[in-house]
Amino acid sequence: MSDEEEPLTPSLMFRRLQSRISQNLSGTFGTLTGTDYIRLIAIVGGYLLLRPYLQKIGAKYQERDHARAIDLDNEQDSMAATGQKTRVIAGEGHDLDDEDESSDEEGWGRKKRLQQRKEKARKKKEIEDRIKAEEDEEDKDIQEFLHD
Repeated sequence: MSDEEEPLTPSLMFRRLQSRISQNLSGTFGTLTGTDYIRLIAIVGGYLLLRPYLQKIGAKYQERDHARAIDLDNEQDSMAATGQKTRVIAGEGHDLDDEDESSDEEGWGRKKRLQQRKEKARKKKEIEDRIKAEEDEEDKDIQEFLHD
């Protein structure tokens, strides 16, 4: 290369890219033998034939993961198992399902997510009611001592 190179322009970049692609492709496929071509065709063909079956197997495992029992008290369940997308901000989880209404797969698992959300809300309400009842009981005890 010379001391002063051409300024990098889009046309120069395109020419360099074109020449590098052609050199790399000719260098790669120019050295292949007949056996290498057969091997390449067998690998690509095998991939194309087996891919749908591999996807079905993966879907079965994913469905099994989604169907397993979920412990709502355990916060370390996988996102795949719970079906919830959460974002942690300042130590609090915020449900993003409401924001994700525009997804293409809107109907998938929606009923289950709603059931989980209702169950979680019910358990949270039970805990809050129990805590409130305990606080009221403590307040009554304190009031008893203050009136005497």
